[in-house]
Amino acid sequence: SVPDKPVAPLPTGRKVVVAADGRGHFSSTFRLNGRQVDGMIDTGATLVAVNMSTARRIGLSLNPSDFSHEVNTANGTIKAAVVMIDRLQIGSISVDGVQAIVLDDKALGTNLIGMSFLNRLGKYQAENGTLLLVQ
Repeated sequence: SVPDKPVAPLPTGRKVVVAADGRGHFSSTFRLNGRQVDGMIDTGATLVAVNMSTARRIGLSLNPSDFSHEVNTANGTIKAAVVMIDRLQIGSISVDGVQAIVLDDKALGTNLIGMSFLNRLGKYQAENGTLLLVQ
């Protein structure tokens, strides 16, 4: 008979801690489809949101007809395109197939990392000026 294989210990999970900046925002550097992108984690955003220039940089090609979704922002209703980001990484955490929206550069100055990413993590928790992400 074949001896039982030893049971491998379960991975403890990958963790990333993001410190708040002077304004209390959790800004960090991410990799979207392998390209380095600056962004801000926004638990109030349903989806990851990137602007057009970022979308182009990470290899998403969009036609004007793709901008068929209306999004309500603080500055009124604007058109957005819904896209899929193949891989979104921060530190050692990596999530594949993250839904995102693309907005005009004028409408979105900062790329927002929203709940379509955060919901895929094991947990996320803000405390004492840091945001802990656990995969």
